[in-house]
Amino acid sequence: MNKLEDSFQKNYSSQQFVNDNIRKGISTNVKFHDELMNVRSSAAACLNVLGHLNQNQEDIIPFFNSMGLKIDQVIRFPKNASFEGEIYDDDGPIVFEWIGPKQSPINEKGGSRGQNRTSIDAYMLAEINGNTTQLFIEWKFTETYNSQSYTHKFGGKKGIERLRRYSNILAKLRNDSFPFNYKEEDTLGLFDFSYEPLYQLLRMTLLAKMTTPTTLNGVKIVDYKIIHLTHSDNSDLNIISENHITYSPGLSSFRGKSLHETWLSILNQSEKGHHFMAYWNKALNALSNNKEKEYLIQRYE
Repeated sequence: MNKLEDSFQKNYSSQQFVNDNIRKGISTNVKFHDELMNVRSSAAACLNVLGHLNQNQEDIIPFFNSMGLKIDQVIRFPKNASFEGEIYDDDGPIVFEWIGPKQSPINEKGGSRGQNRTSIDAYMLAEINGNTTQLFIEWKFTETYNSQSYTHKFGGKKGIERLRRYSNILAKLRNDSFPFNYKEEDTLGLFDFSYEPLYQLLRMTLLAKMTTPTTLNGVKIVDYKIIHLTHSDNSDLNIISENHITYSPGLSSFRGKSLHETWLSILNQSEKGHHFMAYWNKALNALSNNKEKEYLIQRYE
């Protein structure tokens, strides 16, 4: 039984969310994906699990630490936090569709939380190794990215703009904290992030680096973690195929290897410690026993 298939997920069409209050506390400024009510929606799966954690906060540390993250303490998200003009009036330690400051620090024009802007699926503050750390969480469920629009993000006219936007940020980081394992002259380069999941991780990394350190309503943030969570049964996403790297020649040696292994290999040694990859469905058993856990286990594990 493959729980990613539409035939299985349709069993939950009459109860898309783990409870009726799952969106309570999320800012009205958030624009969720149009596919939120699709039974195979990643946004819905993220909201079901992490929204459940917002309602059962004692389970946050066991959930993430069961995957190996090693959170010491969850830091309460500041009430009505203002981040350089962007107001976060969310309630709960886990905030959805985080964009950082109102004006994008990675050269993106306009947009808002969840729309036309790099929006982090879920964001939270925690103490890790004694450091106040911002956690950028990317959540995947049934997504696959096989069409050219997903494997060639730096092609065409839009690709020209993307190259300009993000290469400008990387150029600023070149002499101080460049995150990737590039040589001065190399086969590996920015074009090798042409595959959508790598393109997303690129943007998340740049957003994290450009907003750390920072202060959020008196909370001094000194570190960051990029957390990429997929479902273990989604082999088409979890494994790099020939098609995925058609426009990423520098990654030819990673054909057939895991997406997570590939990404970590692209990072330089000092950056690796800021990144964490795992399968979220494998952590559901760490939740406290109740009917909502049963729902999540039956639907997603």
